[in-house]
Amino acid sequence: MRMASGASRLTPMPDLDRLADELRRLALSLPETYEDEPWGHPVFKVRPNKMFAGMSVGDGVVRLTVKLTPEEREMARLLPYVSKAAYVGRYGWITAEIADEESLESALDWLRESYWLKAPPHLKSAVEGD
Repeated sequence: MRMASGASRLTPMPDLDRLADELRRLALSLPETYEDEPWGHPVFKVRPNKMFAGMSVGDGVVRLTVKLTPEEREMARLLPYVSKAAYVGRYGWITAEIADEESLESALDWLRESYWLKAPPHLKSAVEGD
């Protein structure tokens, strides 16, 4: 684990590769999903071509952008690491900055929900009941 430079106390830096790998692993484990990179960072899509998540790594966090229901979005936005997504926020998308286990657990749940919202009806059962 790396340590933050310039900090008054040595603060462990999150293992961004591990966090991103956890998100990628879940996204690609869902039925008929694949990874694409149309804007220079990974996005996850469900066939035939519906994006359900976007991810980027930088500035000490992994950013995950997902679509949520209005109720879930309202609750998520109360968290300090969640904001309205740039460009697509008006369509129900949020961006979470993942830097620890707590934010990762929330992001994994939101990833499942976003898949459910964007997947064709015959694939939705893959995440129902989680």
